[in-house]
Amino acid sequence: MAACGNRWYRGRMPTPSRTRWPLREVVARLEKAYGRPAPLRASDPFEMVVWESCAYLVDDERRARVFERLKKATGNDPGRIAAMKPGALAEVIAADGGMRPPMRAEKLQRAADLALDVGREELRKLCRTDPGAARRVLKKFRGIADPGADKILMVVGGLKTLGVESNGLRVLLRLGFGQDSPDYSKSYRSVVSAVKPELPDDRGWLVRAHQLLRRHGQTLCKTSAPKCGECPLGPRCPSAAGTRPFDST
Repeated sequence: MAACGNRWYRGRMPTPSRTRWPLREVVARLEKAYGRPAPLRASDPFEMVVWESCAYLVDDERRARVFERLKKATGNDPGRIAAMKPGALAEVIAADGGMRPPMRAEKLQRAADLALDVGREELRKLCRTDPGAARRVLKKFRGIADPGADKILMVVGGLKTLGVESNGLRVLLRLGFGQDSPDYSKSYRSVVSAVKPELPDDRGWLVRAHQLLRRHGQTLCKTSAPKCGECPLGPRCPSAAGTRPFDST
């Protein structure tokens, strides 16, 4: 298997001559394979930042336990998070949350301070009505770059996008959407541009597509040793060319 020169995207390079799956068909096949995704744990902009910040390098199951424990202790209210003693906050998020609880507690309190400065309701309103201004605010939260901001804006309904993270991005690149680059941000922007014409005006569909692409990248379309022979997209995936004959069913 050839590497593309980018450590997060290893795999066969797409073959331009093969017909690319339409995005809607990609998502339909993934939903048939994995089932309809469960609703997101958080859909409020600040709570989505909390979800990302409360744990570090852990799976969703462990992250959810930390998130729910923090929610029980604070209601995920920025005022209550900001007012907690750092040691007490670190203790709440320590179990299941991964490395460096004090660092994560500091990150949460900085996020809470920013949410208080902006106003939680104002942030929610900006995400719905002025995605450009909202993006500038969201990127002030530590750890939130363009993909994270896009995901929040997608979920809240202010932006028609997929907000894909690294797993979903890898899947779309291998399917022939966008151009791979050693610069992650360039790869991301190219995929955003490539999928844009195929996105429906359906926020629920966009969220499900994001979840399904992420899951597919985590389970079959992995960074190394992707399981192309088991992939529901393999028959027409340009990166899996030659793994099995085309099957349109």
